[in-house]
Amino acid sequence: MIKWIDQAGVHFYKAGAEIVGTLNLLASSLRSKDMSRIREFYSPRFRGSSLGLTSPRLAEEKDGICRFRLQSDSKPLDCSGALAEWYAYLDSFEAIEEVGLHIHRLEEWKARSQKTATIRFELIGKPKGSPRFGIDRAYFRWKFQVTEDRLQISESSLIEGDRSIGNRRFFTDVAGEAGIDFENQYYPPFLNQPLWFGMIRYGPAGITAVDYDNDGYYDLFIPDGVESKLFRNRGDGTFEDVTAAAGLSGLDGVSVAVFADYDNDGYKDLFVSRTFQPNQLFHNNGDGTFTDVTKEAGIGEDSCTTVASWADYDNDGYLDLYVGRYLDPRKCIPTTFYARNGEPNQLYHNNGDGTFTNVTHKAGVGEIGLCLGTVWGDYDDDGYPDLYVVNDFGRNTLYHNNGDGTFTDVTIRTNTLAYGAGMNASIADYNNDGKLDIYVTNIRSEEAWFAEAPTVRRYILNSFRQGVWKTDMPLYFEMFRQSGFGFVGIFQQMASGNTLLRNKGDGTFEDVTWAAGANPVGWFWGASFADFDNDGWQDIYMADGWVYNDPGTEIEMEFLNNVVSRQNEYKTGIFFDPKHFGRNSWHGHERNRYLRNNGDGTFVEIGRATGTDLLLNSRGVAVADFWNRGVLDIAISASGDRHALLKNEIGQKRNWLAVELIGTKSNRDAVGARITIHVKGQLQMREVVLGDGYGSQNTLRQHFGLNEEGMVDEIIVKWPRSGITQRFQNIAANRIVEITEGSDTLAEKVYSKVYSRSAQ
Repeated sequence: MIKWIDQAGVHFYKAGAEIVGTLNLLASSLRSKDMSRIREFYSPRFRGSSLGLTSPRLAEEKDGICRFRLQSDSKPLDCSGALAEWYAYLDSFEAIEEVGLHIHRLEEWKARSQKTATIRFELIGKPKGSPRFGIDRAYFRWKFQVTEDRLQISESSLIEGDRSIGNRRFFTDVAGEAGIDFENQYYPPFLNQPLWFGMIRYGPAGITAVDYDNDGYYDLFIPDGVESKLFRNRGDGTFEDVTAAAGLSGLDGVSVAVFADYDNDGYKDLFVSRTFQPNQLFHNNGDGTFTDVTKEAGIGEDSCTTVASWADYDNDGYLDLYVGRYLDPRKCIPTTFYARNGEPNQLYHNNGDGTFTNVTHKAGVGEIGLCLGTVWGDYDDDGYPDLYVVNDFGRNTLYHNNGDGTFTDVTIRTNTLAYGAGMNASIADYNNDGKLDIYVTNIRSEEAWFAEAPTVRRYILNSFRQGVWKTDMPLYFEMFRQSGFGFVGIFQQMASGNTLLRNKGDGTFEDVTWAAGANPVGWFWGASFADFDNDGWQDIYMADGWVYNDPGTEIEMEFLNNVVSRQNEYKTGIFFDPKHFGRNSWHGHERNRYLRNNGDGTFVEIGRATGTDLLLNSRGVAVADFWNRGVLDIAISASGDRHALLKNEIGQKRNWLAVELIGTKSNRDAVGARITIHVKGQLQMREVVLGDGYGSQNTLRQHFGLNEEGMVDEIIVKWPRSGITQRFQNIAANRIVEITEGSDTLAEKVYSKVYSRSAQ
């Protein structure tokens, strides 16, 4: 039995690896339009049907973005016919930028003479006569015949496919002219100190959108390994570096910076992480400067912090702070693919007098996973914010707020347990049903086909043969208590990517990731919900990438096989050592993704069509209307690259309304307040969240797209502490309005240099 398990697992891996190698060579030939080489990948005895590549049919047009369906005529093709289709398809492009072929699922692999796989195809190219590049995506089913020296395609068919292409650029990167595109630098101790987990250098950092000086224009704070920077928005399209003038020089090793008015004085204060140094809290003096108040505030000397978020968890009118932490890379590595050896997260209760008390143990939220995402939100509408914690190398946790200062782990019973390399926590009402849903970004590996029973059995066998089970057994038992014997399913979810959890309204959630199309391929970090096109439905923009070394190289498959077969060496940290993989990339040269909300519970990826598919090794995402034009722009931080600022041009033809809230009895930032609007029978809801995504912070001004409607029938604001519900009727569109808790007045806010719709 032991020999069979080992041989089956090795054979499964080698079969997949052989196909992967073949696909890489074929993709290269397709990109270069080398028909003589493409011919070598087809068996002379080939029989199949059209892949639909040459007959795209228009399925949808919106905002100048066209989507086409690939449709096969199902007529039989021989080898000459299949090659003729490829020739006609490739010849239809003026230029080809990228071609990718990857295994989606290895279906038949046991027979030596034949293998079958579902193949994912992607091509970025400029069709002849088109002004812009588009992207073709498809799934094929291919059978491979094994010859003496190669694999050849013997059968093929189209499963599904589409093309998306835009007629103009809908977002423009203006970071250079705005003056914020400085290059991210690694934290020096990540490079010059001995580390068990050397991969940590590629992680940080996030990005923060905040109006720190109350002038109505959102500013930017950009964390950095060497010198974090605060940029003041001048309101004319440029930003001014005010780091030194604000008293914030010398902040290195920063992963996250979140601004919150913790003392309700009307100015947003700043919390920053410092990696190997204690975190810091800075008080906003109201004159453009900040004072370090860490010691007197009682914020603990926590290190290895990655994320943080603010909420008034006990509804006393003051914002409390939750600090999410990773492991200490100087001391340890992730124990396995399921790790529970992180530095404990911390919850600091705001005492209302400028000081904080660590209440982690009392509250029961001392999560010990490798935390990369935290978000607060009242998912069950009981008036108290709950907490969702996202962990790398493991599981996510939903803590229900009991309303008495304590929390209960309700992950299993709410169906919010999700395994994976969690990196982002977002909470929003994506389907406009008035309930908060949850979105988590993870890694969707190109080698997810590897997560099948032969691999899992081989992994477990090797854990015993190599002696690592002695330390890992408690983790296996924990997974068993959570998920029973479904170890294969756990492995598959670990590699399957992002998770979208739909709130059912009965205290539980439904995993709708695949049905919603919310799961593109990539190594994802920050993500933000926002209605970028002002059509009344919240879209998702997400950052992508990991190790950008030499193009055309990829270490992922080798790494995964090493994790399975060489677990004793894994424990030494060698596979996480950048010296080990040298100049090879690891999920490198991947593109950011834009998921447009279709308004029917599904999303479609249109990053290339909108010009937002940056090849930037991105990390943090922060969304705000930086120029008060009535559209939401996107700020993006990069790892080892220059940061980006995408100016939105896509949503300018539709109406909008933006709402700013001021708390009086509730916290002044109105965190936890809920805004619901009604427009012609359509509901939209936002809850004010402070600190979500990956190490980032989005606008606190709540933005609503109204499509073609020029009037909001009703705004309803529900405040967290006072319980006050305010209603305002018949509000004209295309304005920023301010609502103060307890006041019947709805005030229009007009900031200097606000762009008018006519100027757009």
